[in-house]
Amino acid sequence: MQQLKKILVCLDLSEMDDFLIGYSNYIINTFKPESLVFIHIMELYDLPDEIAGFDDPQGNLEEMVREEMNERIEKGITEKGDTEISLSIEAGLTAEKLLQYTRKNKVDLTILGKKIGYHGEGSVARRIVGLIPSSVLVVSETSREEINKVLVRMDFSNMSASTLNMAQTIAGYTGAAIECHHVYKLPLNYYPRQTPENIKKMKVQLAEVVEKEYGKFIRKMKIANPPPVTYSLEAQVDESQLLYNHARRNGFDLILTGTKIKSSLAGLILDRTSEKLVGGDQSIPVMVVKEPGKSAGILKAFFD
Repeated sequence: MQQLKKILVCLDLSEMDDFLIGYSNYIINTFKPESLVFIHIMELYDLPDEIAGFDDPQGNLEEMVREEMNERIEKGITEKGDTEISLSIEAGLTAEKLLQYTRKNKVDLTILGKKIGYHGEGSVARRIVGLIPSSVLVVSETSREEINKVLVRMDFSNMSASTLNMAQTIAGYTGAAIECHHVYKLPLNYYPRQTPENIKKMKVQLAEVVEKEYGKFIRKMKIANPPPVTYSLEAQVDESQLLYNHARRNGFDLILTGTKIKSSLAGLILDRTSEKLVGGDQSIPVMVVKEPGKSAGILKAFFD
């Protein structure tokens, strides 16, 4: 069973922080985690020379950052219940520190923000998400603070099993409706030879295949009341765009995907669809679900 007991939220002293703190307030009230840690990583090599020349600049700067962040957090978190809330200030490279922190503290979910229209942040998320051993939720400043409908990317693999497991965990807290969606890519060299009538027949046949494969998948997972499954058939549109378009048209609040693990090391790398969903210029939050312990074990060799 996927866990959401320990949550880490990444802040960077930008306007996005206020949204992330507000979204964290929703997360706390909804999932009631044991702990939620706000983290800010100071990359000191980026400091101006005037500050870098101070005696003990890290100590002075850290105190100023801590005061400002605590003020924002106290303003944005209205009701924390039994959740232990804390702030961690680290110094160093963002990716390295996040990897170390999430692994050492056995974080279940890391929350990152991305600004719509600024693709630099999307690329940062793409680089970090694949390496962090915890599941990762990426939200934008236009994301809704609600989870009523969850879309699960479905390809009948172990990745889909972990992702559906997380969706069920989320639904247990929120009462959200779950739908699985499978994208079938028609080979481009085959598509031009097909008439509209043939494509229509193919979609009927594909629906039968999807239902059959989904039935086998559900029986293997031993799910008593499985969510519905839908599918797309497309030759030229990217899978990530198909998933996002389906989610937007049908009012989904969250898209769940995963990493296609073909070997132990591949678990650290996002497949192309997950990477595009994370880095895209889109407002619906995307959660990349990791298999518990899978990536953490691999990363241990790099940091111990």
